[in-house]
Amino acid sequence: MSEPLIHAEGLRFAYGNKVVLDGIDLEVKAGEVFGIVGADGAGKSTLLRLMIGQLPPAAGRLGVLGLAPTSPSLRDQIAYMPQGFGQYQDLSVQENLEFFADLHGLDRDTSTSLIRDLLARTGLKGFEGRRAGQLSGGMMQKLALACALVSKPRAMFLDEPTTGVDPVSRRAFWQLLDGVRAEGVAILYATANMDEAERCNRVGILESGRMIRQGTPSELMSREDTLLVGVSGPDARAYRQALRNLPVVELIFPVGRQLRVWLVKGQTPQAFKDSLAALAPGLRLETLTPTLQDITLRDLALAAAGSPRT
Repeated sequence: MSEPLIHAEGLRFAYGNKVVLDGIDLEVKAGEVFGIVGADGAGKSTLLRLMIGQLPPAAGRLGVLGLAPTSPSLRDQIAYMPQGFGQYQDLSVQENLEFFADLHGLDRDTSTSLIRDLLARTGLKGFEGRRAGQLSGGMMQKLALACALVSKPRAMFLDEPTTGVDPVSRRAFWQLLDGVRAEGVAILYATANMDEAERCNRVGILESGRMIRQGTPSELMSREDTLLVGVSGPDARAYRQALRNLPVVELIFPVGRQLRVWLVKGQTPQAFKDSLAALAPGLRLETLTPTLQDITLRDLALAAAGSPRT
């Protein structure tokens, strides 16, 4: 097994008395995307800033490419994409790429060849003269990724890079990212989007600064201890509170016109079906295969309520 290119062990960070991250453990190997999933304020951005050396940890160990995040040697070996657009909007696509090439000390011949390749790979060829501020959201993200790749990094840290872009642009961005992953780059990717999380090799669920679960998407979706059922029919959502009061019910989440109901550990769909028939005979029941979003919502709700995790 290869050694991780990015790792954290017992990582802790606080602003004064406010603990932001507490006991974070993670590893990211070459060619792997590790998704950090959590709501706003969970600590995702802080974690990435610690990993690139912008913030000092209060406790724990962390390393990138075998070095401390503050090591000057990492400057040309890592790339960071913060939230929002980090390029110069008054400069053209070409000028932004040339600026980052100069920043990394590339000679003219190397810079010209690399920029030509990045323009082709990202679909920006033909837009070299357009100002960055005039690009669409999806094209801005492609330019941001191209600028991040100028240094040919071995590790990348991406903070919700597709926020605000349309689904088609998000898919195009991930196609580019899949190519980067295939080149052996280790990627730590913060997101609140469950579709993106399912594309990661491994996922960590962050809640109030703690990593409450982590594993591959399939591992996280494989739950044998509890069952998820769907309740639908006329005015199904109107029965949400009544169903929540049933002793067989652990959690309920409305999704569209349907209620997604997690049953208490050890309960069967038949036990819930009997209770449902007595309460609202017109409602229908089906056993569901949980998605990663279902699992994440359940884990976050239980963590927020202080319930023991199963």
